[in-house]
Amino acid sequence: MLRCSLPVKVMIFGLLLFSFSSCFQYPEGPIFTMMTKDERLAGNWFIDQVISKEGQDITAAYAGQTLYVVSGRDSKSLSYFKINDAGDLSLYSFGTYEFADNSNDLIVIYTLYQGEDKTKNVLQIFFDIRKLTENWFYYIDNEGIEFHWKKN
Repeated sequence: MLRCSLPVKVMIFGLLLFSFSSCFQYPEGPIFTMMTKDERLAGNWFIDQVISKEGQDITAAYAGQTLYVVSGRDSKSLSYFKINDAGDLSLYSFGTYEFADNSNDLIVIYTLYQGEDKTKNVLQIFFDIRKLTENWFYYIDNEGIEFHWKKN
C-alpha cells in the first residue's frame, strides 16, 4: 500500500484547489463551464431585469432594449439597441470589448455611446460582471445600475 507523507498530501490538495479556482469566475456563476467567456457572451440578449443602485426595480425604463454581441477571433463587438421616439429599434451604442485579465470586468471601448459619435474621443467603460452563463448575463455598470440580460 502506498503511503503519502503530510507535505505531499498538502501539496496535492493545494494543486487541486488551484486547478479549480478558475471555475469560480463570477460571484453569481457559473461554478464550472466548458465554454469560453467569449462563447457565453456571444449572441442576442434581452432585458430581464434592471435594478437601480438604490435597489429599486427600474426594468420598465429599459423595456424593449436589446444587446447584440459578436465574438469572433479577430473581432469582438457589442451593439446596444433601443426603441427610438418613432417606435423603431435603432443602434444606441456600439463598441469593442475585452475581458480584464485579473478581475471580473468587461471593458468596452465605445465609438458610439448613447447616440453620440465618439470616434474622435473614444469612451472606455468597465462593467463588473456578476454572472455570465450561456443564457444569463448580469453586470453592474459604471453608475451602479445592475442589468440582468437573458438570451433567447
